[in-house]
Amino acid sequence: MSRPRPWIEAFAPATVSNLGPGFDCLGLALRGPGDRVRARRAEGPGVTIVKVEGDGGKLPRTADKNTAGVAVAELLRRYAPDAGVELEVHKGLPLGSGLGSSGASACAALVAADAALGLGLQPTQLVDLAREGERVACGAAHPDNVAPAILGGVVLIPQLDPLRLIALPSPADLWLAVYTPGCSVSTAEARAVLPAQVPLQATVQQASRLGLLVHALHVGDLALLGEAIVDELVEPCRAGLIPGYLEAKAACCEAGALACSISGSGPTTFALAGSRGRAEALLGILEESFTHAGVPGSGLVDQVGPGARVVSTLLH
Repeated sequence: MSRPRPWIEAFAPATVSNLGPGFDCLGLALRGPGDRVRARRAEGPGVTIVKVEGDGGKLPRTADKNTAGVAVAELLRRYAPDAGVELEVHKGLPLGSGLGSSGASACAALVAADAALGLGLQPTQLVDLAREGERVACGAAHPDNVAPAILGGVVLIPQLDPLRLIALPSPADLWLAVYTPGCSVSTAEARAVLPAQVPLQATVQQASRLGLLVHALHVGDLALLGEAIVDELVEPCRAGLIPGYLEAKAACCEAGALACSISGSGPTTFALAGSRGRAEALLGILEESFTHAGVPGSGLVDQVGPGARVVSTLLH
């Protein structure tokens, strides 16, 4: 008699990465939006993507090119070489937005597959697997989206090999206005504009701001946090890829935002506030600014939230 093969569904949240001076080493999970993936044990070995929804037909359906499939294939290779998994991917995040869309699919797939196979993998193991999906999506196995997507909260990645993750505290009164303009910026394009070398003094300044940011989170000082979220290395190179960004940022800062910057490779822009009301006002400013620039999109007000988790089990 064959073993039961129930579907298990997992959710992984959108993420805001870089956070000013934290290029490629800092990110946070949002509470609201994200991707859902269903997984179940397959009768044969390997990974099969049964269905992908919510992507407008843009994502690959083959497991060797889809981030969810690549991540789960790596899980099988390392921890269950004789097993097989079927996946159904339900996209809730826009593609190429700077909200960790590719990472969310991989993380949700890994959590669901881990549960379906009963492996009980640790968060660091899941993050290490998920960044293999990122390698396929953008050519670099960076973990600044998948780490907070798995762990939740704010996560610092001080070391890549071996992978080390540090969960940082998040002030309860921190709110984010997050707006995705109606344009796209590929990660490859965003990395292509980065300088090959940076001045020593600029590197020192960036490092000091990252230290200040970590300190601000530990003491819960929102003013210090806003002071720390300044990026003079990466943001100036990428600002020109996002129509209306500089004007939107200036308007938010004039309206009292703690900080305003680009999420990941963009074009999503986030502004920080110390209350929900102020964040809602900032969201209105972002919408007005990007609409005026000819790239209207969509946004939300949110807080830092938990990481990927199983949301339903035994779905037949």
